[in-house]
Amino acid sequence: MNNITFGGMGDSRYLKRDGAKNKSSTPLRDRCLFSELANYQSDRQARVHPGILASTWAENGQELHLDYDESSAPEDPVVRAWGIDSKGKEFELLIHVNGVDPRNASPAEMRALEAHLKKQGDSVIASSGMREWRVGEAMWGFDVNEKLDFIQFLNEGAQMAVEPDRAARTRLDAERFLFYFLWNQGRERQE
Repeated sequence: MNNITFGGMGDSRYLKRDGAKNKSSTPLRDRCLFSELANYQSDRQARVHPGILASTWAENGQELHLDYDESSAPEDPVVRAWGIDSKGKEFELLIHVNGVDPRNASPAEMRALEAHLKKQGDSVIASSGMREWRVGEAMWGFDVNEKLDFIQFLNEGAQMAVEPDRAARTRLDAERFLFYFLWNQGRERQE
């Protein structure tokens, strides 16, 4: 099990996990806000796909579109993700939602998980409303396919939140995503 420690005032005041996938001493929130991607403005028009599960765009030119794949089943939801990455290249991939580990997931994978839970009427995620730092906003500073620890990312965002209610809802989202993954892993072991 990972240990949780708190950084000091000089280095970082953000929640960190020992053994996290992101070894940088810079908090993920800061890496997102101050990366080259966050400071790049694209003039490319985003494409629109009406009637799909979800779409996310970033001002840096990245886009992500999600819809259920024809192979999707209630016990194994599969989402087809396609769009433009941070290098301007088109991509397409299939995401098995039950296998998305929020401690090591890309923005594409996390948006697929979030969109699926909302579509299923998940009482936590569906009632979330606007967040100060939602999952899709990770595309502002990270490549849509780059793996990061979203539990850390969301908890750091919650610490930066001005309103206590927003911070609590963001932490609740992080817990919900992790619970969904762990629950599915336990269910697979029982089968």
